[in-house]
Amino acid sequence: MLLARWIRTDSQLYGKLSAAVSTLDGVFVVKPVLLLVIWTMTTAGLSAFHGATVPEFYWNTTMNWFSIALFSGVSVLAGSAAMVGNETDSDRPVLVLLLIGLTLALPAVWMVTSSGGERSSFFFVGGWISLFYVSWRMYLGHKGKLKPDEWTKLIAVSVLPAVSLFMIGWHLGGGAVLTGLRASTPYVCGFVAVTLFTPLSEKAETVNHRILLEKTLPLSGISLLLLSIATVLGYFIGDPVVSTAGAIVIPFYVVALLFPRAEHIIRAFRYPLMILAIFVGVRYPWLLFAMFLNFTFVRWYNYFRFGKVTPTLKVVDD
Repeated sequence: MLLARWIRTDSQLYGKLSAAVSTLDGVFVVKPVLLLVIWTMTTAGLSAFHGATVPEFYWNTTMNWFSIALFSGVSVLAGSAAMVGNETDSDRPVLVLLLIGLTLALPAVWMVTSSGGERSSFFFVGGWISLFYVSWRMYLGHKGKLKPDEWTKLIAVSVLPAVSLFMIGWHLGGGAVLTGLRASTPYVCGFVAVTLFTPLSEKAETVNHRILLEKTLPLSGISLLLLSIATVLGYFIGDPVVSTAGAIVIPFYVVALLFPRAEHIIRAFRYPLMILAIFVGVRYPWLLFAMFLNFTFVRWYNYFRFGKVTPTLKVVDD
């Protein structure tokens, strides 16, 4: 990061900025970095619907205040869910964020669906938002506690958040339930495949990047299978976004399967979201702009607060 070269951790300016940034600790309790996943999956649903119904649908810069309110509401709900289990004096912050999120999201959904003449979609989108909140809490609560050999449980807790996020975007566009569930399948497979790599990636982060990890075959094999299914399904249902992204991501998992070095495991975990976001962003470029702001904000906070440049796509420190 260029800023880290200009402002060293041992400089006087860094100390002053670090003290100022510490006031943001309360904001980062809601784990804003996870919004990268939330925004990408929800926009993927919207992208898939319009891609299937509008010929040559690319680079749509249309954005209204109701859509912004909806995405803000879902983001606040995600933050509320992320706070569950934290050491706080009470559950009041969780409840406050929950109410704020619903206050932003539900009226926005009503206005968007009403303007499109699909008011019945309001109840579907509202239902998917509710399911997302509950399933996201379960996902975050169990993901970090499960061991690599408990991959079946990891799959179980990761399916519903992926489906609900995709379907929020799909129904927002005006799509039908069954068609949307069919269209969501490759995205859900991809989401689960990357989620399965979470425990392996966390372990890989703690060792030298050249170290070969043991007992990675089951998770690597299952993830590769799921990504292959996602790519093939995306091709046959006519979704160039997920099929192309899958085709690019698969080699990372092949390498991680054959040569399970720590660096390969980390790449296979970090790169898929970025690759999918780029292809979704070809249809909705504002997604890339929002993700850039979030990514940069979180990196600056982590650097000035803890002296670490994270999140990052860099795998090997020379």
